[in-house]
Amino acid sequence: MTGYIVNVNKRQINSIEVPEKAEAEVGEDLVMKLINHGSPLHVTVSVINARRFTHFLHENIYLKDEMEFRIPILSAAPTGSFQVEVITGYGTVRETFNVSVRDRELEIPDVTDEIPSPVPEKKHYLYPFTIIVLVLLGWVAYIAGYMYYGKVPGFASIIILTLAVVVAWRCRP
Repeated sequence: MTGYIVNVNKRQINSIEVPEKAEAEVGEDLVMKLINHGSPLHVTVSVINARRFTHFLHENIYLKDEMEFRIPILSAAPTGSFQVEVITGYGTVRETFNVSVRDRELEIPDVTDEIPSPVPEKKHYLYPFTIIVLVLLGWVAYIAGYMYYGKVPGFASIIILTLAVVVAWRCRP
């Protein structure tokens, strides 16, 4: 962002020339170039009604020649405006200018890449059917183990039901 020039001691002792207005983007710094055209002096830079836009309040600067001064704008600042006040002569000379805070401009590329179409997932209808069959076989083996004690091994139902749980676990979404 370009800096805004503030001239001090240009026309006469303690004179101040500020820009008519300034603009700053959310999350960026308001950059001011303070230029002293005369003997070194104290300059105070303060903000008015800027609590929503910046944590900066004021600063007293000993200005010899020139310097760059930055006021940080919060990244969560709303759009709006506040005032910057520049003071010299121990408070006798004051000049104010408005700062408009605007959102960052989004950079939209001219050429967009082609977005691939999503590949639909294959639905496996065999897994629910397999689970149902294994659970039914497990219960049949369990009941058959009671009805035909000794002819159907008792652990067959446990093996079949465990297999149904493993298939269901592997096929979960």
